[in-house]
Amino acid sequence: MKIAKKDWIVPAVIVALLGALFAGSGRIKAKYVPDDERHGLFYGAMHTGGDRMEVEKGCATCHGIQSRPLPKAHPPKEQCLLCHKLFPANGQGQPRQ
Repeated sequence: MKIAKKDWIVPAVIVALLGALFAGSGRIKAKYVPDDERHGLFYGAMHTGGDRMEVEKGCATCHGIQSRPLPKAHPPKEQCLLCHKLFPANGQGQPRQ
Protein backbone atom coordinates (compact mmCIF):
# COMPACT_ATOMS: atom_id res chain seq x y z
CA MET A 1 0.00 0.00 0.00
CA LYS A 2 1.40 3.34 -1.05
CA ILE A 3 1.29 6.31 1.36
CA ALA A 4 0.08 9.51 -0.27
CA LYS A 5 1.51 12.94 0.51
CA LYS A 6 -1.69 14.00 2.27
CA ASP A 7 -1.31 11.05 4.66
CA TRP A 8 1.87 12.63 6.06
CA ILE A 9 -0.02 15.73 7.23
CA VAL A 10 -1.39 14.16 10.43
CA PRO A 11 1.96 12.76 11.66
CA ALA A 12 3.68 16.05 10.74
CA VAL A 13 1.13 18.04 12.79
CA ILE A 14 1.56 15.68 15.74
CA VAL A 15 5.35 15.99 15.61
CA ALA A 16 5.06 19.80 15.38
CA LEU A 17 2.73 19.92 18.40
CA LEU A 18 4.97 17.66 20.46
CA GLY A 19 7.98 19.76 19.50
CA ALA A 20 6.21 22.94 20.59
CA LEU A 21 5.19 21.34 23.91
CA PHE A 22 8.71 20.15 24.69
CA ALA A 23 10.27 23.46 23.65
CA GLY A 24 7.94 25.38 25.96
CA SER A 25 8.39 23.09 28.93
CA GLY A 26 11.93 24.14 29.80
CA ARG A 27 13.02 25.13 33.27
CA ILE A 28 11.66 28.36 34.65
CA LYS A 29 14.35 30.97 34.61
CA ALA A 30 13.10 32.86 37.66
CA LYS A 31 15.54 34.18 40.20
CA TYR A 32 16.26 32.43 43.45
CA VAL A 33 15.32 34.14 46.69
CA PRO A 34 18.62 35.41 48.15
CA ASP A 35 19.85 33.25 51.01
CA ASP A 36 20.86 36.16 53.20
CA GLU A 37 20.00 37.65 56.57
CA ARG A 38 16.97 39.56 55.24
CA HIS A 39 15.36 36.45 53.81
CA GLY A 40 16.47 34.10 56.60
CA LEU A 41 13.05 34.15 58.28
CA PHE A 42 11.40 33.04 55.04
CA TYR A 43 13.91 30.22 54.57
CA GLY A 44 13.47 29.11 58.15
CA ALA A 45 9.70 29.09 57.89
CA MET A 46 9.61 27.24 54.57
CA HIS A 47 12.26 24.65 55.46
CA THR A 48 10.40 23.78 58.67
CA GLY A 49 7.13 23.17 56.83
CA GLY A 50 5.57 26.65 56.88
CA ASP A 51 2.61 27.57 54.72
CA ARG A 52 3.70 29.18 51.44
CA MET A 53 0.84 31.67 51.37
CA GLU A 54 1.53 32.85 54.91
CA VAL A 55 5.25 33.22 54.21
CA GLU A 56 4.56 35.21 51.02
CA LYS A 57 2.65 37.84 52.99
CA GLY A 58 6.00 38.94 54.39
CA CYS A 59 7.40 39.66 50.91
CA ALA A 60 5.25 42.76 50.53
CA THR A 61 6.75 44.33 53.66
CA CYS A 62 10.03 44.97 51.82
CA HIS A 63 8.96 44.69 48.20
CA GLY A 64 6.19 47.24 48.43
CA ILE A 65 5.89 50.33 46.31
CA GLN A 66 8.03 52.47 48.63
CA SER A 67 11.03 50.47 49.84
CA ARG A 68 12.10 47.96 47.15
CA PRO A 69 9.61 48.23 44.27
CA LEU A 70 9.16 45.35 41.88
CA PRO A 71 10.24 45.85 38.25
CA LYS A 72 7.64 47.31 35.88
CA ALA A 73 7.45 44.06 33.89
CA HIS A 74 6.82 41.99 37.05
CA PRO A 75 3.48 40.13 37.10
CA PRO A 76 0.99 41.71 39.53
CA LYS A 77 0.74 38.65 41.75
CA GLU A 78 1.50 38.14 45.42
CA GLN A 79 2.42 34.52 44.77
CA CYS A 80 6.17 34.99 45.01
CA LEU A 81 7.24 31.44 45.76
CA LEU A 82 5.47 29.97 42.75
CA CYS A 83 8.13 31.51 40.50
CA HIS A 84 10.97 32.46 42.84
CA LYS A 85 12.64 29.39 44.26
CA LEU A 86 14.41 28.83 47.55
CA PHE A 87 17.82 27.19 47.72
CA PRO A 88 17.65 23.65 49.15
CA ALA A 89 18.01 23.23 52.90
CA ASN A 90 20.64 20.48 52.48
CA GLY A 91 23.42 22.93 51.66
CA GLN A 92 23.39 22.46 47.89
CA GLY A 93 23.25 25.61 45.86
CA GLN A 94 24.31 28.98 47.19
CA PRO A 95 25.93 28.79 50.62
CA ARG A 96 24.34 30.65 53.54
CA GLN A 97 25.95 34.01 54.11
